[in-house]
Amino acid sequence: MKKGTICCALMIATFLGGGAIGSPWATLAQAQGQAPQASPWKDRAEYDAFNAMAQATDSNQRVELADKYLAAYPETKFADKVYEFKLQAYQQLNNTPKMEEAATKLVEIKPDHFAALFILSYLIPRTLNAQDPAMDQKLTKAADYAQRGLTLLDSMQKPESVSAEQFQQQKQQQTAVFHQTAGFVSLQKKGYEKAAEELRKSAELDPKDALVFYWLGLSYLSPKPPNYDQGIWAMARAVSITGPNALPAPTLAEVKSYLTKFYISRHGDEQGLEDILAQATTSPSPPPDFHVAAVEEQERFQEQAAPPPPVVRELTVKPEELSSFDDIRKYLQAGGQKEEDTWTLLHEQVLPLPGKVISATPANKPQTLRLAVSPDTVAQDGRYDVEVVLGTPLSAPLEKGQDIEIEGKIDAYTAKPFLLRFVEGKVTKK
Repeated sequence: MKKGTICCALMIATFLGGGAIGSPWATLAQAQGQAPQASPWKDRAEYDAFNAMAQATDSNQRVELADKYLAAYPETKFADKVYEFKLQAYQQLNNTPKMEEAATKLVEIKPDHFAALFILSYLIPRTLNAQDPAMDQKLTKAADYAQRGLTLLDSMQKPESVSAEQFQQQKQQQTAVFHQTAGFVSLQKKGYEKAAEELRKSAELDPKDALVFYWLGLSYLSPKPPNYDQGIWAMARAVSITGPNALPAPTLAEVKSYLTKFYISRHGDEQGLEDILAQATTSPSPPPDFHVAAVEEQERFQEQAAPPPPVVRELTVKPEELSSFDDIRKYLQAGGQKEEDTWTLLHEQVLPLPGKVISATPANKPQTLRLAVSPDTVAQDGRYDVEVVLGTPLSAPLEKGQDIEIEGKIDAYTAKPFLLRFVEGKVTKK
């Protein structure tokens, strides 16, 4: 999944707007109502600092005041409230990494802080970097957050300010997210049966979330042998969902291509796939008699002898194996069938990459960029392993050594020395 400012807008806004995180005024009122000898404040200055932070309306200012408060009063009795303020401010600033950081701190302070557990459960699967050396630890934590959230939901009481219908709807959405996270963790750890079980629960609770159907499809199609019927339907459902819960356009194209290739490997051709896509638009679950006939099954029902259709073999490489530039380079240098299958999956796919500028020509309005992407290439002065032809020339020069991010369509490659060529490119970050 491409990183970005990702928020489960309605539910997270509900948490941070006061539904699950207490009002600063409630905290102040509670402290003011205590007897002087039991005051939670170290001194008047601490109270005034907290009050200033609580009253701040500018999110950047609130973060600044919160950091100053924590630095001045590390033993404060209101650390959880301060991090709640920071979490709310970062949400308003659309700063997802800082939201995750603040929520993590909240869980350290209060292990059963429901809003923080929910936010972390939602964000981690959508922000996790497969190249992160701490990925396994983050997955373990995400599974723990999800399980704690489900446990808290079981005993959660309806607030008086919320109707029974609203409470049930919110609880259903939250349960779906926790099961989705549990399923994602199992999928990453190749526990496909457990992943499918959790993701099915999430899909039943929230049948309009394309991402959960994509992960559900992977949990069915990744084992050997694959569960073709359930996997193909789940993938078809994922690409058929439109609106705010649809897959992003680049991901949608990749998933549809993956589905088509898998369908052909099973069925022999694309016949019937459009009908499945149309049916999946209206139903999250396949009909009881749904079955994608294999090539050999179709041959048994042919009335007249005919030359057998070419057997479409299963590719030796799966898309999830190509999660990093170094993996792509290794597979394209592997030779033989693995290299050929890797190119089948990559050719004309749109891919984002970070890199260091080696050259950008013409100098004034660059259109051809040469970048060093892999660490060993970056370490060799003047070497590059990616060439990008931009769709539109840049309006200003790029500096040699400048770190940028690009996105483009994979067009060609040279195995040794390795060079991956992109066309129709664009610079997404300087």
